[in-house]
Amino acid sequence: MNKTFAKLVQLTIGFFFVISLVFAQENQGVVFDNYNPVNGQFINPSNIVDAKPWLDINIIGASAFVYNNMFYYPNTRLWNLDAFNEEPIFKENVNKVNGYLSGLALGPSASLVIERQSFSLYSAAREIGNIINAPSVLGEMASSTGIDASDTGFYDVNNARIKSMGWGEIGFTYGRILEAKGSRMITGAVSLKRLFGFQNSTAIVKEGQLHVLTPDSAVLLSDNGTYSYTEPALNAGKGWGISLGATFKKMKTNVDRYYPHSTSSNCISIDYEYKIGVSIIDLGYVNFRNEAYYGDLADISSVIDTVESGNEILDEAKRNAKGNRYNAPLPAALSVQADYNINDIFYLNATIIQRIPFIKSFGVERENLLTVSGRYETKYIGIGLPISVVNYEKVFVGLAFRLANLTIGTDHLLPWIIKQDIYAASLYFNLKITLYKSPACKVKNNNNNKKKSRYRTNECATWK
Repeated sequence: MNKTFAKLVQLTIGFFFVISLVFAQENQGVVFDNYNPVNGQFINPSNIVDAKPWLDINIIGASAFVYNNMFYYPNTRLWNLDAFNEEPIFKENVNKVNGYLSGLALGPSASLVIERQSFSLYSAAREIGNIINAPSVLGEMASSTGIDASDTGFYDVNNARIKSMGWGEIGFTYGRILEAKGSRMITGAVSLKRLFGFQNSTAIVKEGQLHVLTPDSAVLLSDNGTYSYTEPALNAGKGWGISLGATFKKMKTNVDRYYPHSTSSNCISIDYEYKIGVSIIDLGYVNFRNEAYYGDLADISSVIDTVESGNEILDEAKRNAKGNRYNAPLPAALSVQADYNINDIFYLNATIIQRIPFIKSFGVERENLLTVSGRYETKYIGIGLPISVVNYEKVFVGLAFRLANLTIGTDHLLPWIIKQDIYAASLYFNLKITLYKSPACKVKNNNNNKKKSRYRTNECATWK
């Protein structure tokens, strides 16, 4: 009996709920804020160019987003932690299990503007998990109630994937103003990142059947499926990634001789009427090679009538592996962003993120996302209200609040304020240090103040 597929479903579902309590989708309330270029580069690297802060230093940040369509915590709020001491409830009449998890820990990072060039160095750790088209009976078997004998039998499995991957990134972003003519500005940037794999596990079944023998056991009947697994470790694998982005801006005034944060441009910051950005994010892969293996699910189809432990499953998969090294692609996506400046304080934004599919690969998959958001934005206060449609079907309303250098937000607000059945959770925060003016501009301002001060003193002496 092949228990690998069933066990991965059970482990991943449990993992989803554990993570949701300790750690957002794309952090929609923070990535569009013009005062947060370090975060903005993850949706489009060119967001660091002509940024409003001269130097943006991230101290620490974390985010997570998790949802599924099968298990939920009934009639509660997310801040009611006592409710999560109980096991989640199983939703009946679900044909396929689908779920998604995205977690990010952002370490020390910085973004710097030097006239028409910009630079960023960042560090991060990420985790993504997918459950796609998994048979719902496996979710029932994983629940505390289990299944009845009447639920045994054959279940079709088509294009089902269970995936998880964790990795670290150290990235460098370089961007510059490519063109500044009249009221037009075009910026571009590229991020190159070194990747460090932490873990990976995948089970992919293109076509097959799940034979549930008893309430505690099942057999996967498929000659068209693959698996991969890497023991969790800080040095499980290495790889490279790249993100590219460009932005067109319609500026509010002439920018022929505009050099951001420079004395030659009188240290002013010129705002835009609107901007349109295009980016390709997370192209690359991790090569897992330490305690790693992959193979065909059909090769581990021994008949066993009792529930295997996790270690026994992995031992069997390792013995029948086809190789001990494999590549897992990053969750690549194409993104288009449009931002409209209403009055230099209020902005409207629309963004689409469309994943570039690597369905048959051992890499994790990003969710498709359509977001429309409005925000209030000043130097010391920012408020964002994003409305997101995940995979073009699930709608989430978020809220983000920035006070000076601290941002707290969620891409799914309602479970925090209204009692409801909780299938999804989201939370993120960032703490940073921001320097809005370059040292040269500060010196200029100080000199101007001194000149004005001397002028007033002389004027007063003359008046006397």
